[in-house]
Amino acid sequence: MIYEKKYATPFPVIEVSLQQNEAICIEPGTMVYSDPYFTFQTMHNSTRQKRTGGKKVGFFSQGNKLITIAQAHHPSRIAIAPCVPGDIIELPCDAGNQWHIIGGAFLACDMSVQFELAQSSWSGMISGGLMMPILKTSGTGSCIVDSCGVLQKFNLNGQKVIDIDVNHLVAWSEGLQYEVFTERTSLWVEWRARFSGVGSVIVQSNTRINPNAAK
Repeated sequence: MIYEKKYATPFPVIEVSLQQNEAICIEPGTMVYSDPYFTFQTMHNSTRQKRTGGKKVGFFSQGNKLITIAQAHHPSRIAIAPCVPGDIIELPCDAGNQWHIIGGAFLACDMSVQFELAQSSWSGMISGGLMMPILKTSGTGSCIVDSCGVLQKFNLNGQKVIDIDVNHLVAWSEGLQYEVFTERTSLWVEWRARFSGVGSVIVQSNTRINPNAAK
């Protein structure tokens, strides 16, 4: 994916350059402006997977989110931006480098990158009383994610362990190990994830969920 970041945090816009007949997958409603040579199709992820030969995603799966395909019919530009103030980061995907992404953080990806609901002991994360799907990437290319607030990346080397409040998670490397636990007081319950192994964890300074909703 060839793009330029036009503005700084907390209101970034990325301008993506596409060649004739090239397409990208974006979060619906994030297009800011484009050249007049695009067609847009909004569909479920399961439909996209069938068209591109990706892994099958069940229609009622949490991983079957709505996505928009933007295809250029001439060399063109399209600008997209997150729906909340924050920042963006590119996650490179290849044979040895895949990611788990919180569903609400997805912004865009190359058509060569696929995603599905992660099958793990934590396939649905309880956070602020809500179920948040975790998307698992596959394929080769770039995936762009956004945040609520400032992004911070923690690189683990196999010796370091870190605890993250689940409301502040954005993405983490597929190879990391984690366990989910709660910290309880008489009036409050916090869900946390403890990560270990080798890889990266990306967190956001703010949260998309009102913490008072869990009271």
